[in-house]
Parts: sequence; structure tokens; C-alpha cells
Amino acid sequence: GTRTFLSHLAVDRPTVPITKRSHSFRSCVTAQSNHQRFPLPVPSLFFSSLLDATMMMDVGAELDIVGAVMAPESQILEEIEDVLRVMKMQETTKYKCRDYFERTALAPSWDKKDVDEAWRQRMCEWMFGLVDHCNFRRDIVAISTAYLDLCLSKDDDIIHSRRSYQLAAMTAIYLAMKTYDTSYVKLESLVKLGRGLFQVRDVVEMERRMLAKLDWNIHPPTPMCFLRHYMRLFPTTLTASTTYMIAEVSRFVAEISVCLYKFVKYPPSVIAFAALLIAMDGIDEGSLPKWQRAQIYVRMSNLADLDHSSDEVLRVTKKLRASFEKNVDLKALMTTIDPTSQVGIKKGESTEDGSPKGVERYA
Repeated sequence: GTRTFLSHLAVDRPTVPITKRSHSFRSCVTAQSNHQRFPLPVPSLFFSSLLDATMMMDVGAELDIVGAVMAPESQILEEIEDVLRVMKMQETTKYKCRDYFERTALAPSWDKKDVDEAWRQRMCEWMFGLVDHCNFRRDIVAISTAYLDLCLSKDDDIIHSRRSYQLAAMTAIYLAMKTYDTSYVKLESLVKLGRGLFQVRDVVEMERRMLAKLDWNIHPPTPMCFLRHYMRLFPTTLTASTTYMIAEVSRFVAEISVCLYKFVKYPPSVIAFAALLIAMDGIDEGSLPKWQRAQIYVRMSNLADLDHSSDEVLRVTKKLRASFEKNVDLKALMTTIDPTSQVGIKKGESTEDGSPKGVERYA
């Protein structure tokens, strides 16, 4: 049954599904048929409107777009600081995830031999394949996995097997699509992707149960949401090409964290900052001088309350960097993002084969 559910992805081992139809940046994956490595399509602009940048936050009111654009920098920074303060409060309270695979209070019928970290990753990759196929925003997956992780962080009986985990994953992405995109897949069409394993009433019932567990808190602050605001803290002295490159590489790194269960227990704000640091570390001093790096560190410390030298940030950065560098050549990645970019890359960052690989060996 589980093989049938995933057969349309032609997956024998975990990989990040992609399609050429998608407009956002993709990782480079190992083809299942001939094991050749493919670079992904040129990315779309990472920056979005202020409304898009705040749409994933449960903060009550939207910012005034025109006022924010025309306001002086000091006022904009103050607004970002307030937004980040609320988001960080949320990630430590109602949106806090726990290491649920290590909890002993889970439902006794949960077979941990079947439902484990690898199965979660596979479901996450299925979600990426779905949003790419339907041409939805890729950060929908981060929201969906947050729904799933938040539900499973509680002592509940939603999950009993791989099949029920699949159903929960399908329901989570359906809920995220309805909440965050202007269009969504019809439930009947989504159910067909299950190849007969589920029916509409199964998804409806699972959605009801998940919303009850979430207490209708469906606006989790994800690493991608934090990244958007961190990028708005960047000084205007940075060149557009450098800012763009940092944004795209950091989002690529953050997407890796979404797939890997070992990052569930870390705050999204810290994961996003770690991804940002990794992206910045890959750029040479000609494109990102020390004084600009120092300015970014100061703003992150003062406005986001994050110290780049703190134990937690260093620990998450080390783990995320290891997952990133194990399979991805940074120079090839930057070339894929923008072949015409003049942004310098630090020497010694390339791996031997010089080609990004699939996420299956990121863990």
C-alpha cells in the first residue's frame, strides 16, 4: 500500500522531487533512472511584498504596505523588530515542537519500526513533489510539516501506522494550500494521488482532528518566514546581487532543514539564522566585506536577539552546514542560482565532483 501511494514519484530511495514547471529555486537531485545529476531551473526572486512576508504570522493585523515602503529606515527596523519579537514568542509557546520520536508517551500502537525519521523525510519529499507539480509556493511544505510535527508533538493517537502518517501528511498539505495559496488542489484530485488508499471522508475527518490538536493555530512561524524578515534587516549598502545570492542560498539551506527530522527540536528562528550564516560564509570579502558582516551581526543581535557566536546558533549552524556540505558544492549551487552573478565565492568551498546531489544523504 505505501509503495502504491508513492509509486507516481518513482522513488526507491529518498530524493527531492522537482519539476520544470516550478518557478522557485530547487535543489539539484540525483536522477533515479541513470543517477546523473541535474541543476535546477533558475530561481524566482526570493523577496516578496511586505504582505507576503507577513502572511505566515499570527500577529493580528497586517502592516500598512504604502506606509512601510515610504517610512524611514528607523521606523521599518522598529516594525521588523516588533514582528520578530511576536514570532519568537510564538515559536516557544503554541508553536513549539518537541522531539516526538523520542517521547515514550506516544500511542502504544505506533510502530516505530515503520514510522520513523526516514518515513517523515519521505513524506516531506512527497509534499515538495506535489507543490512543484501544482506550481504552488515551496514554503507551503514548511507550513505543512509544521502542522504535522506540532500534532505529533502532543500526546495523541492520530498516528498508528505508515498509512495514517501518509493520511496526516496529505491532510496537512491540503490545509496549508487552502490557507496560504490563492488556489488549491481539489480534495477529490488530491485523494486520487493516494491511489485508492484514502477517500474524501478520511481527509475531512483527519483535518478535523488535526485542527482540534492545533487548537486552530494554523500560522506557524517557519524558517522561511524568519528569513524574509532577516533579509529586510540587511543594510542598504549591500549590492543587489550579493543580497539576492545570500537570500537564495539561505533558503536552499533552510529547505534542507525542513526535510530532516533532527532539526524539529530547534527554533525556526535559529535555523533561519544558521542558514543565513552559511550563505554569508560562502561569499568572499570582496562581495561582503567584514564591516558589512559586522553590521549584519549587530542588527541581528539588537533587533532579532540572536548572537552569531551563541552556543545554540553555533550548534545548529554546525549541524546544518554538515548536512549541506555533505552533498552540495556551493560554487555549483551559486552558478545554478545565477550564472551571470559576479558575487565572489570563498576559495576552498568546492567539493571534488562540483555538483549538488540529492537530499537523501543529507542526514
